[in-house]
Amino acid sequence: MVRYLVSLISLTLTLNTFALVDYSQSETSSVRPKPRARAPRKASGMIQRSAPTKSTSGSGSTIFGGDFELQALYDHQSISESQTSGDFQKLTLSGHFQTQYNLYMDFSYWAATSELKNSEGEDESLENENGRLKFILGFNWLRFGSAQEMATVDLYGGALFKGSGGVASTRTDKVIGVETSKRFYNFALALGYEYHITGTPSAESESAIGNINILKTSLGWMVSNDISFTLEGGMVKLASNDNPDRVNKIDEEVEFSYVRPTVILGLSPNVGLEMGGVFRTRRAQNTNSLVSAKLWNIPGAYGNSLFAGLKITI
Repeated sequence: MVRYLVSLISLTLTLNTFALVDYSQSETSSVRPKPRARAPRKASGMIQRSAPTKSTSGSGSTIFGGDFELQALYDHQSISESQTSGDFQKLTLSGHFQTQYNLYMDFSYWAATSELKNSEGEDESLENENGRLKFILGFNWLRFGSAQEMATVDLYGGALFKGSGGVASTRTDKVIGVETSKRFYNFALALGYEYHITGTPSAESESAIGNINILKTSLGWMVSNDISFTLEGGMVKLASNDNPDRVNKIDEEVEFSYVRPTVILGLSPNVGLEMGGVFRTRRAQNTNSLVSAKLWNIPGAYGNSLFAGLKITI
């Protein structure tokens, strides 16, 4: 009896020992040790990418970090005076270069074709007549406020160089001026004053004039990224010339004013179509003497005109 009890206890212990071991595949995979997590590495400063270098083969704006604008403008004007009448067409090439050092440069040059007749019916037509070169160097004196509400004050000076005769003046004028502007989100208001210290014409047939004062104001409205309007108004005053040795000269002070509405349509992000006109709101008393003074660079001097052109921004 004791022998049977011993055998039964021994068999029970043996079954319990085999029951503790599970040879299934799922259990084997679940008890695999997890890999030890690695400590995160600190980012090395050597892997930071540097900014791409600017190409020196591009435009000046790429080299100096400024903005460059180039404009070609065609202007047609009809003149109807007692001594001179006809059509005058002018093609002007102008540019603006803004540097990152608060300095900017403006230049313009024009060529003209005229079909003018004098009071005696004589033809004075000229084709592809060279005009005058204008060069301005400006300084951004003050800049304050955010981009949408910025206020600016600019000072500038330069010269209008003499032409070769014909329709272009043969005198050299010095130019100084100041301009201030204020932006109100999509609107902008500007006020400027320009003073021309006129020289003596080298051609005897050209009328000599005194110094020129130009006061102008403009209002701009940006409707969208593709459409914008500007309205400019100006008052011009020409002083009389008191040179006793000059035969052809303006003896009396001359005043006139004008308005210049313009619409700019964006053809692409860098190209715009500009159209508008110049309308004289106040006529000078003696316009016949102004024709011989050759003030083609001053808007409204000889009446109304229409213009159109392209503006390219780089």
